Amino acid sequence: MSDSYEEEFLGYSIFVEVSADRYNPAFSWSVCKDNIEYDSGLAFSKDDAIAEAEAAATKLSSE
Repeated sequence: MSDSYEEEFLGYSIFVEVSADRYNPAFSWSVCKDNIEYDSGLAFSKDDAIAEAEAAATKLSSE
């Protein structure tokens, strides 16, 4: 499994990558559309980061 991840989900771009903080390893995620970041966060695993980003995109698409 690669350290970074990118997908299109419900019209949003989801990006996941290893956090730059080497003392607190985590994965950062962001949800973007049209070059605007709508939500972001940190998760302890890559799978959790993807799930959180997809949940955020789902919420954004329903608003």
